[in-house]
Amino acid sequence: MLYPITRPLATLALSANYRKIILSHTERIPKDKPVILAANHPTAFIEPCILACFLDRPLYFLVRGDFFKKSFYEGLLRDLHMLPVYRMRDGGYSNIKQNYATFESCFNALRDNKTMMILAEGRCIHEKRLRPLRKGTARVAMGALDKYPDIGEVYVVPAGVNYTYADQTRSEILIDFGEPILVSEYMEAYQAQPNQAITAFTDELRRRMLERVLVIEQPKDEELTERLLVMYRSDHPEKRFPILEKDPERLQGEMQIAGAVNESSEEDKAQLWRWLDLYFDKLDMLGLSDAVISSRYQSGKNWPALLFVIAFPLYAIGRLWTYLPLALAKWVVDKNVRHVEFYEPVRVAVAIGSFLVWSIIWLLIGASLVGWWNIPLVAALLGLGYFAVIYREKYQDWQMKNRLNKVAGEEVERLKEERARIMDHFATSKPLVK
Repeated sequence: MLYPITRPLATLALSANYRKIILSHTERIPKDKPVILAANHPTAFIEPCILACFLDRPLYFLVRGDFFKKSFYEGLLRDLHMLPVYRMRDGGYSNIKQNYATFESCFNALRDNKTMMILAEGRCIHEKRLRPLRKGTARVAMGALDKYPDIGEVYVVPAGVNYTYADQTRSEILIDFGEPILVSEYMEAYQAQPNQAITAFTDELRRRMLERVLVIEQPKDEELTERLLVMYRSDHPEKRFPILEKDPERLQGEMQIAGAVNESSEEDKAQLWRWLDLYFDKLDMLGLSDAVISSRYQSGKNWPALLFVIAFPLYAIGRLWTYLPLALAKWVVDKNVRHVEFYEPVRVAVAIGSFLVWSIIWLLIGASLVGWWNIPLVAALLGLGYFAVIYREKYQDWQMKNRLNKVAGEEVERLKEERARIMDHFATSKPLVK
């Protein structure tokens, strides 16, 4: 019952929280078939929420068993299509045995042609790398086909989940789906030597997931790569709308940049570091962003000053109305969250709950005063809350344009030359970034 109620609310919240959501190659996910979406796990639970909201089907998930300790939460989570997976540290062997019941539920869901999502790494780590995969995906897929051979096939679709900044609001999510792995091709080996078949399947799944995940191999190269990605995004600006898109080109470009850094010599990386430090230090001193120096910068897309003045009352209403729910979400996160992987997921979850309660309060108060005619008013206030987000971002762009106009033309030209030197050097040594 909760799933169909919360899904549209979460869809609205995620659409406001993220600047861009790109789901590419969704056509590779079979319809009306037993499907497992096997994905990496960079945040606590945002990626399952994104796919549950923006794919054209209900999803079932495997989540940490310690979330199910209290009966109230267990009922709530199961109503949201979540099934527990217990680890040894969640209560020892006695809890591990409960996984047999979970596996049976998974087998039955696949028998009924449902789509499941399994976070194949098992652990949630905030990094742009793919960690070793657990074998649970293979066990569920092969176990289902072994128990119900009449279903004919189980399709395991590798999914790569990528964030621009997983711990920040108004960032971007890029998820790419690969061609499905056919589990039937491993069943003969599974019948003879289950452990070897499971290992072979897991190795193939990892290989295919690596093709969809942006990987920065060396932690010491993360800042270098991130700065190059900032410059790439400036040269390839995304339209604000629609929020949901399907073009894989953006992710492919960013993966090429990360791959080029991974393959670069230490000498090349050291040279890039020197130039990048010099360039970004100058930007910081001038209070400028890389985007306004890019040749793709289009100042004509900025609002005129008069429009900011006219629209300010609407911004103020939206900002004031959303202040309490957003402030509560921030307070809960700042007070309780200790791990970066949970920061944004918890903030989003608390914000959704807060806005739901806040809206209900306004509806009840309005109903006692003017009847249910206030429903359009509450809807309009929610819309103004989103408008306030857009207004603020547009105002920041306008401020950046004004700062650029105050910088001497010669200084701007020098910045453009330094930027071109970086991009030309990188494109020449690794011809991937044009």
